[in-house]
Amino acid sequence: MFPPRWFIPLDVLFQLFTAVVALGIGLHALRGYLWIKERILYALFLAFMLLSAGLFVNGLTLAYAMSAGLNLGRKVALPVEVGYWAYYLLGILALSILAYAYLHRLRERNLALAAGGAAAATSSIVTYGPALELALSALLFIILAAQLAHLQVRRTRTAVLVALGFFLLLASHVLALVSQIGDLVYVASRVVQLGGFLTLLLALYHPRRRG
Repeated sequence: MFPPRWFIPLDVLFQLFTAVVALGIGLHALRGYLWIKERILYALFLAFMLLSAGLFVNGLTLAYAMSAGLNLGRKVALPVEVGYWAYYLLGILALSILAYAYLHRLRERNLALAAGGAAAATSSIVTYGPALELALSALLFIILAAQLAHLQVRRTRTAVLVALGFFLLLASHVLALVSQIGDLVYVASRVVQLGGFLTLLLALYHPRRRG
């Protein structure tokens, strides 16, 4: 999913700032893990380190391409391709780690989840972007469902904030998936994504302040 041309400078700032927030989430999760030895926190640490790395690489390669005057149309320059693939592949790996950790926690507690044409010059970002966004959305849906099931057992402010954070991340990827509707939809996806990361950072930071 490629940003509208006019939004690219702001998109770089959004991604780099979100990467810093993701880094903060990972570091707070590691501190929490060293404090209480809860495995879900270590999974959060690994996942958000990967998410932070993907956002940094994507933001920096996009900034480089913009400053170097490289092509930022639908057939984009190689650095931008590398950045987007890093963002998606690291994101899928990170959310797979989280999905496994959350489902493993549910299994340990014996909880059951409720069942309920492109032109030849088009870049691989445009070709594979929707499928990768769909994969990220599916993983986030699994994580959110597991967290909501966890709330049935342990409803705390932190658990609610975590659920809200993952819901916002899921919403951001759904918005990115349909961003062809208009430029503002893509912008909204970035804003909602940042809101999700900030909510998760608050969820991890709040208990540390109280403790």
